[in-house]
Amino acid sequence: MKMKKILVFIVLLLANAFVSSAQSKGEEMKLYIDNNEVEVEWENNDSVNQIIELTKNSDLIINSHRFGGFEQVGEIGHNIVSNNKQITTKPGDIVLYNGNNLVVFFGSNSWSYTKLGSIKNKTQSDLKALLDKNGVVITIKRENKTASIEINNISKESSKKDDTVFDLANRRVKLNSGYYMPTNGLGTWSLYGDTAFNSVYSALKAGVRLIDTAQYYGNEEEVGKALKKAIEEKIVKREEVFITTKVMPSNYTNARNSINESLVKLQVDYIDLFLLHQPGSNDESVYKALEDGVKENKIRSIGISNYYTKEAFDKVMSYATITPSVIQNENHIFYQNNELKDYVNKYGVVIESYFPFCGRGNTRESFNNDVIVDIAKKYNKTPAQIILRWNLQSNYIAIPGSSNESHIIENNSIYDFVLSEDDMRRILAINKKQRYANW
Repeated sequence: MKMKKILVFIVLLLANAFVSSAQSKGEEMKLYIDNNEVEVEWENNDSVNQIIELTKNSDLIINSHRFGGFEQVGEIGHNIVSNNKQITTKPGDIVLYNGNNLVVFFGSNSWSYTKLGSIKNKTQSDLKALLDKNGVVITIKRENKTASIEINNISKESSKKDDTVFDLANRRVKLNSGYYMPTNGLGTWSLYGDTAFNSVYSALKAGVRLIDTAQYYGNEEEVGKALKKAIEEKIVKREEVFITTKVMPSNYTNARNSINESLVKLQVDYIDLFLLHQPGSNDESVYKALEDGVKENKIRSIGISNYYTKEAFDKVMSYATITPSVIQNENHIFYQNNELKDYVNKYGVVIESYFPFCGRGNTRESFNNDVIVDIAKKYNKTPAQIILRWNLQSNYIAIPGSSNESHIIENNSIYDFVLSEDDMRRILAINKKQRYANW
């Protein structure tokens, strides 16, 4: 009898220790609605424990959409173990739906869910103010998970190569190099002289913080002058602007000197992203020159452009000592290279879309597409804005080119709405694997 009591005591002790451990783990998780931290009482179940594990190395960022007038729903991006029960939710309840959707309620509903937790110390009015709107970003973070180093206004964090996270609330993505890159910018291909200068200057005034150029474009000097003017007029600080350039084919045999030339023309001390412009006979030596530029603090991140296949990427990886951060390719509604995106995702590599509107001379086809026009009417947006928003929600960086100031402003006004999952699927179905460029 005495032995039985001792065994019962031990079992109870272990159970309490498990609960205390799970609760302490749960207390490490912080939930943010947009940028507002809310206090959560987490449940003690396998679903919450899996989410705790997922947030060990990176934040869990969920782009949600308002649904039914009483909840925000967003895909987690992972399949979570679930134990669904028919429950009637209360305002503030957080649940798992269908194994891969996080739902936060500002009203109530009765359905089969796995409960994850409840927001504390918020009235229903408080919750409606936070959640009853479009474009809400829900973030789950772990305390003390990664040491971070502030580099001016751009944070560099130690991270795994598969730790790439699109943060549309802050209009940026964390690259595998640890630096943050804006998700939407201005492409300057075929912009020359005063047109290039005015376009870049207008873009910076309009809030664009990603400018893409290349040695081959012949406009690095104009980009540099526009950036310098914007800095002098206190429109921006250097560290707020992400500058991308590329090594042109004719400089493949002189890559190291061409890096220095780009720094001089752009009037900067470092280049945020330097790309190998396209495949060539001297790829390896050029890429190694870019790697040297990183070691010499002239370049922060490196990547490649016009590499469209797994095989082409694998060839670069065979000699790379620094994994590319970005692949910049032709990518649009008619050419959605999801196979490549999915393949390089395990390396934390981001795909950047040039020609998001199919390239000059082909924009009419994309803007007049029946599906795009229909969705544009639904959201009261332009076809261009729908296409760019699709890019972002598909985890592509987009760099539309334009010399028209009103179009530049229009192209940057894509963060106040969210395309539904159904509309994303409709655009996905447009894909016909058709490219327009021949390089």
